[in-house]
Amino acid sequence: MISSQLLFLFSALGSVNGIFLAFYLFTLRSHRLTNGMLGALLLAIGFRTGKSTFYYFYPDIAVEFLQIGMSACLLIGPLTYLYVGFHLADLRQSAPGKHWRWHLPLSLFIIGIGIVFPYSQHPYIWHHVMRGIHAYWLTYLLLAGRQLWKSRVLLVDTTGRVSRPSLLLLSVYFSSCVILIAYVSTPFTSYIVGALSFTFTIHLTVLTFILPNETKVDASKKERYQNRKLTEEDAQALLALLNQTMHEQQLYLNPNLSLMLLAKKVGNLQTTVSQVLNEHLKKSFNLYINEFRIQHAKNLLINESHLNMELVAERSGFNSSSTFFAAFKKITGQTPASYRAALVSPPSASAPPDSDTLSASPQNHQVSSLP
Repeated sequence: MISSQLLFLFSALGSVNGIFLAFYLFTLRSHRLTNGMLGALLLAIGFRTGKSTFYYFYPDIAVEFLQIGMSACLLIGPLTYLYVGFHLADLRQSAPGKHWRWHLPLSLFIIGIGIVFPYSQHPYIWHHVMRGIHAYWLTYLLLAGRQLWKSRVLLVDTTGRVSRPSLLLLSVYFSSCVILIAYVSTPFTSYIVGALSFTFTIHLTVLTFILPNETKVDASKKERYQNRKLTEEDAQALLALLNQTMHEQQLYLNPNLSLMLLAKKVGNLQTTVSQVLNEHLKKSFNLYINEFRIQHAKNLLINESHLNMELVAERSGFNSSSTFFAAFKKITGQTPASYRAALVSPPSASAPPDSDTLSASPQNHQVSSLP
């Protein structure tokens, strides 16, 4: 009896946690379309595995609920494919396409056909249809895998290791694969394996999602170098490397950029990078990064006048619009809207060029023009 209750608990745990995590993802403002697809995917899998759990322990459950769970399978494959595509677009820092509009309506159309022929009246048909649904799911997994293979260079950082965002992406993709395998193999295992596999994989995904950006630097190594005094030549070389890395890799567009990650990119301790920024530029890490972001936002405000302020903030690496507005006002002395209005409007022939377009590098206390 106790073992049965524990089995039910673990089976239902993944479904419940997946649904809660889905609603959390819906509230995130950054990368809303990508996070929205991931949330919808978790929601679909949550309904599918929730149905399996209740049907396994309570076989007299209403047949309408059974149909909801099986219909959710039609969305898992397309949502996995779309999430992979949008996540890769984020890694490329390119605008996501609108091809998703062709995939989800198709799945919803098939679900609509299922409503016309409900499981309660046509159980025999649905038993055969499930094979087609699994094949449909598998097709999208293969398409998503093809995308991952073609974009495999994006999944690793400069050290050749899989980056944290890529780790989340791969975790979600392989979780979808594992759950499909679990359901297809139920004739040889148990019907409850699918729900248990989701409980296992969803917790791996959550752990991946909340893992720190990078592992901590060894304490003994930090202690050994924390009091090291950089020479002026070393400091200037590090500043030049920082500016070069920021320009070439556009690290500032990553809203999760941290001092630890930047230090790793330039091969130094974060205490050393912080020391150089504070002593030689008189800037904090946040101010240094935000200057690059604001310059990028300036370019978007002028060259992409159709973008609203929220999109400008998101594409410039800010986590929220409020942070963007505060940083823009602090660095430029004016709001983004007033900056756009002043430069988009036709200037008079005698008007001098805007000083913002003549800014120098962050090293000289101004922000350089970005490539």
